[in-house]
Amino acid sequence: MTDQQYAINAVGQPGRAAPLRNGRAEWLHRWLEGETPDAALLEQYGFQPDQYYAVVLYRPMSFSEHALSAAANGAQLVALLQTEANRRGINGPVCLYDNQTAALFHPVEDPQQTTRLKRKTEEIRKQLSVRLNNADVHCGVGRPAKGMAMLRHSFREAEQALRLSNELQIQARPTFFGNSSLYALLRSLKSPEELERFCKTWLADLINYDTRQQSELLETLRAYFANNGNTALTAKELRIHRNTLAYRLNRIAEITCLDLEDADVRLNLHLALKAYEVLYAPNAVSL
Repeated sequence: MTDQQYAINAVGQPGRAAPLRNGRAEWLHRWLEGETPDAALLEQYGFQPDQYYAVVLYRPMSFSEHALSAAANGAQLVALLQTEANRRGINGPVCLYDNQTAALFHPVEDPQQTTRLKRKTEEIRKQLSVRLNNADVHCGVGRPAKGMAMLRHSFREAEQALRLSNELQIQARPTFFGNSSLYALLRSLKSPEELERFCKTWLADLINYDTRQQSELLETLRAYFANNGNTALTAKELRIHRNTLAYRLNRIAEITCLDLEDADVRLNLHLALKAYEVLYAPNAVSL
């Protein structure tokens, strides 16, 4: 079986190919335009009516110099995504959205607990990058939803998150629905000077220290917040010992003269980090 055939068959039950239109599944095209898919078709794809799903979109922004045609690239991406999802026990449908974007409907057991979703999403994104010759892989994630009507909203959120990931060049990690809304809000501000002033108020000391010492305190703080203050997960992401992480967090508190246990301080620091990404993205002049 060719990569193209495998990719098409992979989205449904074995041997039952789904018709494609303009590089994506025909039903997906109609569903996004507002049509309700047939129940038998949803069953073919493996959708469970009482299951929560989060839509996850993956898009490599560049392929290697040995890249195939756009259609073949799309087929390869879907096949790889299906494989990586299966390896992690993720039994959600995988579809080709366009020639360079694949969608995974990621099952979520509890919509209020998304730690596993975030971890698995990032694992898959990293592995896709490796399998695609280290291509930058952007990823957008919508909020968990149940039922095809609500899943359509999740899909649109994932699209928005993917678009912002591309615009802000955030290929190093997935962009989730909450972040995308925040980024959109920050980008809508009419005064980038105010945003800059806010960033400097909260981050200037760390930025200056990192520049002088060639350290990574700002990235450490970002990872710490991204992992909800979980030191074990933060140390794992940064590939450092937990004692090293504890030292860095203490240095951050000392340099900024801030109490990292204070909820308002954490909120302002986290918001400043997001604003910093918006301000210093490659196309931040559009603010």
